[in-house]
Amino acid sequence: MSDVKLAENIITALQYEYKTYLEVLTVAETKTDCLVKNDAQAIASITEQEQKLADQTVKLNQVREQLLRSFSEKYNQDYQTLTINKVKDIVKDPYKSQLVNIQKKLSDVLTRLQSRNEINEKLIENAIKYLDFNLQLIAAPAPATPTYGKSGLEESKSNNISMIDIKY
Repeated sequence: MSDVKLAENIITALQYEYKTYLEVLTVAETKTDCLVKNDAQAIASITEQEQKLADQTVKLNQVREQLLRSFSEKYNQDYQTLTINKVKDIVKDPYKSQLVNIQKKLSDVLTRLQSRNEINEKLIENAIKYLDFNLQLIAAPAPATPTYGKSGLEESKSNNISMIDIKY
């Protein structure tokens, strides 16, 4: 593969990754809205979309890795330490400026995606805590109501019946 074609292919692979991560970000933003609205059906649908996009990113990552492997062989670089910055140092313009541009765009979208995922994680944690609290509330024994005896003093009777009647 020629130098030009190899550089073009790396840039194209990075552009596809950028577009895919932009889609992942859009889905994550939609997920935030659904988590806030507590729309379980929409969240299930979004989870399917996320899985498809995750599969797509894995494939794109494999393509990019293969291209970088070819690049490292062609330019006698150590594949394990090869970064986009090193590729930028080797290739010439206009490919160098295209790599700078796509690297910045990818970095920005990944930062935004990480931030959105942290928000979604907090929302999910809060929803789980809320569900746990409600389950504890439902499963807890009913509070004892005071019973008064003939002397007018409170007599306590233990009534440990929960709202859920579970028989084993």
